[in-house]
Amino acid sequence: MGCCSPEYRKVVNEQEAKINQKEKDSIPLLAKIIIVNITVGALAILSFQL
Repeated sequence: MGCCSPEYRKVVNEQEAKINQKEKDSIPLLAKIIIVNITVGALAILSFQL
């Protein structure tokens, strides 16, 4: 299978699609940290109001 083979291009496209889908499915670590901080902060504020 040479570099210009249509079959090679098909394999490359399939691998690229898998990588792109994996990136879309996961939430970045920074976003997770921010969400957790907001949630903990909101719970702390609510607990002090009681």
